[in-house]
Amino acid sequence: MEKNESRMNHRRGVDELPAVAGRGYCTVKIPAALAQAIDEYLREEEAEVRGFRSRADVVVGVLVDFLESRGTLKPLIKPRFEHVNVYESHVLVRDNLLNTSVEVRLSDSGPYCVYCLDGVCPHVGYALSLDDVRETLCRRGVVVRDDVAYGGGYVVVLDGVAYPLATE
Repeated sequence: MEKNESRMNHRRGVDELPAVAGRGYCTVKIPAALAQAIDEYLREEEAEVRGFRSRADVVVGVLVDFLESRGTLKPLIKPRFEHVNVYESHVLVRDNLLNTSVEVRLSDSGPYCVYCLDGVCPHVGYALSLDDVRETLCRRGVVVRDDVAYGGGYVVVLDGVAYPLATE
């Protein structure tokens, strides 16, 4: 693309832009070095705790923060996890990032997430942050650690799709 072509693209009307013309998503190119830096970040535990699963999640999170700080965007922000209900045998947790309800089973051997197929995941951590769940497990004689962090955070909903929201 020539230099003048690039300038001409920036002068088009908003309705002519590919992001507006298409529905849902569009492609944006970023330098390879930034993509590699994002990939390195995604390997860190912090990225998993915040709910970042892909390059797109990270880029959308940064862009939402930027546009919100400028007053250009007023997104719908929800907590990532919401308590649905607690039963003797399980707890239902709404995960707004995954757009699903997750069952965490409460057994004598400890909590277990049916979605993640694991006893240690953000859903289990969130369930253990609920007083009713802790009381239920303690009544059964299950030792509940006090240092379990659930890393819930928030999600931002844009056009019906939830993205992790970086809060730091």
